[in-house]
Amino acid sequence: MSRAQVFARQARGILTRTGGYLSGYSHTLQPYSGCEFSCAYCYVRQMAVQRANPHGLPWSRWISPKLNAPQLLARAARRGALARTRIFCGSVTDPYTPIERKLRLTRGCLEVLAGATPGPDALVLQTRSPLALRDVDLLRRIPQAGLSLSIATDDDALRRRFEPNAPGIRLRIKALGALRAAGIPTQAALAPLLPCNPQRLAELLEPVADRIVVDDFHQGDGAGGRRSTAALRMLRESGHGAWAEPGYTAEALRVFRSVLGEARVVESQAGFNDTSWLAGGR
Repeated sequence: MSRAQVFARQARGILTRTGGYLSGYSHTLQPYSGCEFSCAYCYVRQMAVQRANPHGLPWSRWISPKLNAPQLLARAARRGALARTRIFCGSVTDPYTPIERKLRLTRGCLEVLAGATPGPDALVLQTRSPLALRDVDLLRRIPQAGLSLSIATDDDALRRRFEPNAPGIRLRIKALGALRAAGIPTQAALAPLLPCNPQRLAELLEPVADRIVVDDFHQGDGAGGRRSTAALRMLRESGHGAWAEPGYTAEALRVFRSVLGEARVVESQAGFNDTSWLAGGR
């Protein structure tokens, strides 16, 4: 259960220009800041957004809903500011953080995007929550919109150790399958890939994901593994030391490609910035 304190606020803006890791997108959209999921491997813990947080609380102990997020996005839509945008929603804070069930700020933003003319050229929502399935009606109305769902392992006991407040693996896989069946382009984000049975995980994902993107603790944290020190230590202490070393994804990638095919398996930064998968599933 989430132990995060809630600090609601009125934001001054809602679309932020991207750069660096998300070079394939023009803007990020964050209806919330902070975190409720407390994933041990999260690189954001060591980023400036955490060090500069105004609440003096550890990462995952505070969540700040931007109560006017849909209104700010609607204002941008009226100005025509959504034209030719490529939006990534959830680069720092999960758009389906648990408090979204009550506040519905992400849904409010999707309502704006579904009715915007012109709307964005691309929209990707990155989450680890099956709550995304609630919004399938709106996602179907947004051209070039897709859902990327984090599924880092097939081992739920390991998931509880590294993602103690996040939904179970089977619930995520079921949600991803339902979204794909509804015509929504789907991606499974194995980022970072945790210890798993690659064959079993590939077989679970094959019918539910249009593609998978695989990352490790060294490339994906943007600092060569320096932001993932605590998670790397947990891996070594739990007997999974080989999964803490650079290049550990190589064998899993071979298995994933043998099950899903070359075209459906992509890696790291290039994979996250390639949005060609959004053209499928409609």
